[in-house]
Amino acid sequence: MKKSVIEPANELSEKLFEIPEIVTAFANKETEIFNKWITWLQDLEAVFKKYNFTECAEIAGYRAAVLASSQSFDVKRVKKRKLREQVALESVQPVQQILSDRSNLLLDKIEQVRTLVKQILIPAKDAGMIKYDSKMDDTLFMENLLIQFKAHEKVRPSINNAIALLGKYDVIRILTEEIEY
Repeated sequence: MKKSVIEPANELSEKLFEIPEIVTAFANKETEIFNKWITWLQDLEAVFKKYNFTECAEIAGYRAAVLASSQSFDVKRVKKRKLREQVALESVQPVQQILSDRSNLLLDKIEQVRTLVKQILIPAKDAGMIKYDSKMDDTLFMENLLIQFKAHEKVRPSINNAIALLGKYDVIRILTEEIEY
């Protein structure tokens, strides 16, 4: 079974929306921003690792650089704090770019499939395939609809392409969002 693309896209989008708050905390020179940034990086690494995205290693590298800046032994305490916060702040943009690149890649796939599904629904409606039975479970209805799409000569290539891009369950999810009974 193919892993979901929608789930990591949603999680990565959530992480992207947290970045402005972090930048504001740096701008306001909040006392715990360094630790907050390290924790945020660890959380992001965990998300990437959860979905087997290699970006987890890149994020770990940035986290290591930030941590290394706080290990300077020949610098006074005040300068040390300023140095580590500067290095942390400088890592925000490249980390944001890594996150944004992966998120956009996933969102592009989802949008491709959404477009395919919209195109599939037109001939499916014309062929009378979409007949909702309120007595039938929604999941079963969508599964049956997908089977009909796979059997239909005109929509089979498109539905197979959509499934190849995202996987069956993500396609059903998008189909559920786009279908009008």
